[in-house]
Amino acid sequence: MRILSVVGKNYYGRPGFIEPMYLEFTDPLADLGHEVEHFDHAEIRKQFGLEGCGDRFIERVKSGRYDMVLYQTAGQDWMPPEAIREASRYGPIVAWNSDDDWQWDSYTRHLAPYFTFMVTTYPHIYEANREQYPNLILSQWGCYDRFADFSRQKDMDFTFVGRIYGYRNRDCRYLRRKAGLRVYGAGARLVNLGFSSFRGCSRIPGLMGQPIADYAKVNEIWNRSRISYTPLGSSIDPRALQIKGRVFQMGLSGTLMLCDNHPELARYYEPGKDFVAFEDLEDCVEKAKYYLAHEAERARIAKAYHDRTKAQHLWQLRFVKLFQNIGLGKS
Repeated sequence: MRILSVVGKNYYGRPGFIEPMYLEFTDPLADLGHEVEHFDHAEIRKQFGLEGCGDRFIERVKSGRYDMVLYQTAGQDWMPPEAIREASRYGPIVAWNSDDDWQWDSYTRHLAPYFTFMVTTYPHIYEANREQYPNLILSQWGCYDRFADFSRQKDMDFTFVGRIYGYRNRDCRYLRRKAGLRVYGAGARLVNLGFSSFRGCSRIPGLMGQPIADYAKVNEIWNRSRISYTPLGSSIDPRALQIKGRVFQMGLSGTLMLCDNHPELARYYEPGKDFVAFEDLEDCVEKAKYYLAHEAERARIAKAYHDRTKAQHLWQLRFVKLFQNIGLGKS
C-alpha cells in the first residue's frame, strides 16, 4: 500500500530532536512492505500558516493516490478541519489521537466528523462514544523493535528517562534520595541537583537541560536498566492515570517496568508476572529495593514483559489490526 504519514518530525518542535511518533508512524509501516511518505504538518504550518498547510495537504493527498493517510492530531489544529474533509475525498484519512482522557470532550470529538476514521487509545472513551461516532476505533500505543537489546548488560539499577515537569520533579527527587533513581532528559538536571521546579527555571541557561535528541539513546538507557520507573499520571493531574507510550516502547529492552497501579494496564500485561505495580512512592521505593536485591525474580518478570510485548504489542501488529478494522486487508 501507499501510505502518507502526517506527523511532526521534531520533538516538541526542536530541530534535531526526533519525535518518537515520527519513527513509529513511518518505519514499522515500511518494515511491513508498504511505501511510506511523510507530510510534516507541524513544520508546514509553521512555514505557511493554517490555511497554507491545509492547501498543501489537500494537494498532496489528491495527487498522491494513497491507500491510507495516517494523521497525528496531538491536540493541535495544524490545518482547517475543512481541509481534512476535502482531502478525505481522495483517500481514507485515519486520525490518531493523544490524551483523549482529558481532551476528548473539549477537542478531539469535534474533529471526528472530518476524518474517515478516528483512533483512540482509551477503552472508556471508545465504549462511551462508539455509537455516536461510528468511525471511532480502539487501538493502543506499541513497541518498535529496532532499538531494543534484551541481551544488553544491565549496568544501571533504577532509572527514568523522559521529561521532568510539575509533580515529576518532586517524585523523582524523592526516589533519588530513597532508592537511588537516576534521571535523564529535559529537567533531569534540576532533579540531580536536588532543586524543585520553580517559575522561570526554564529560562535559566543549562538548568533544565535538554531532551535526549536520539531515540536510540533513550532505548539504550532502557536496555541498560534493571528497573525502569514508569509514572502513569497525566501531566494535567497526577491522580489521573494514563496508559502511556513508554509502557510498550521499552517492552523489549529487558528492563523491569515498575509503574503506578493502573487497572487498565491489566488489559495488556499481567500484574506481578509481566510488570510490577506500586501504590505510592513509599511502595515504589520498597519494590525497587526488593527487585534490585533479587535479580532472578527481576529477570523473570523482565523476560515475561519482553515475551508479551513481542507477541502482542509491536507497532507492526497494531497496524495490521488497524488495516483490518478499516477494511484494507491483512497487511
